[in-house]
Amino acid sequence: MFNSKIKSTLVLLYALSMININGCSKTIKPINNHELPENTVLLISIDGFKWNYIEQASTPNFDKFIHGGVRSAGLIPSFPSKTFPSHITIVTGKHPSGHGIISNRMFDPTFNEYFYIGENSKPVLDGKWYEAEPIWVTTEKQGKKAMTMFWPSSDAEIMGIRPSEYFVYDGSISHNERISQIIRWIDYPPEKRPHLITLYFSDVDSKGHRYGPDSEETINAIEAMDKTIGSLISELKSRNFYDHINIIITTDHGMTTISQDSVIFLDDYINLDDVEIVDWGPASAILPKVEIDDIFSKLIDAHPKLDVYKKGELPDELHYNNHRRIQPIIAIAHEHWSISDRNTYNSNPSRYNGGNHGYYSSYESMKGMFIARGPGFKENFIGPGFSSIHLYELMCHLLKIDPVNNDGLLDSTLMYLSNK
Repeated sequence: MFNSKIKSTLVLLYALSMININGCSKTIKPINNHELPENTVLLISIDGFKWNYIEQASTPNFDKFIHGGVRSAGLIPSFPSKTFPSHITIVTGKHPSGHGIISNRMFDPTFNEYFYIGENSKPVLDGKWYEAEPIWVTTEKQGKKAMTMFWPSSDAEIMGIRPSEYFVYDGSISHNERISQIIRWIDYPPEKRPHLITLYFSDVDSKGHRYGPDSEETINAIEAMDKTIGSLISELKSRNFYDHINIIITTDHGMTTISQDSVIFLDDYINLDDVEIVDWGPASAILPKVEIDDIFSKLIDAHPKLDVYKKGELPDELHYNNHRRIQPIIAIAHEHWSISDRNTYNSNPSRYNGGNHGYYSSYESMKGMFIARGPGFKENFIGPGFSSIHLYELMCHLLKIDPVNNDGLLDSTLMYLSNK
């Protein structure tokens, strides 16, 4: 299976390189109405798309999409509100302590290995790190096809299964090329066409980090994303598919402002030679080389904007106590604050300006977007926020497949579903 899927991927990459990126409609022809898709889900993630970004920018395509569908008052991410843990929660219905990807960077004492993200990351492609079944595996196991365009971890072989077609992440692939590939899959004959399609974009998150969530640069990225979604909608409409596919547009987390004047320096309180900081960030993972209590006692009341917990003693609502990859001490900064050390900070203080995420998921700023439309959803409906753990159950319902054990509940999203 592995070799055939890799071959399929290479063929797709070649085909993708031949696409005219100036416009999808120049290379793709509509197909007949009698081939309309059924029980199909297109899952789109726009990384770092804060729940209220639509109000901050001109987004005519998002606005029309919502008018014909549904919107929540915010999607509450898993903790920590970081890219990989949150994306994998969305597609498994499990909290990070249940699916195993507890951060973007982590250490596994059993493997004696580190997990880290980024292009060319070998651990990301290694299925041993993933401990829950993602929606594309559930789909494939039940005789339907899944095809994925860059969703985090979808290029890994998980539980011995990959999507029928997929791409290894390549950030250089343009938005137009990504949309073109989605349309090529949709244009497959019915017997080859996928029931589940995923798509991922990172530009809004990148601009939010560099310039901050309220910056002109981030607003421009939001508006560019709106145009990309508009292109996708136009292609689907040209095939009379737009009203026959359930489209979910969501994200992994929101974004908050940070400043170089709001930094907590761990080396003001502990000797960094006595610890390994496995993961820096708003939720920093600390592995002591000395007695745990020696480090904990120095950090517990060190700074008024820093919460420090021993493993097993984090608040229950975080669901972040029971996995071997969670380190003995977790230090969590309050909103707008960063965690660092003096040397790193002094080398480039300006890097601590802009935006960040990874904080408590309960912060309003960490909430992400959830909008959806299609035959399975109501029209022009706005509902309350809900946790991202419920999306797996929702997608299984729309795909008409049986979910595996997970932490989500279909009841939590029923209010968004049509009675058709």
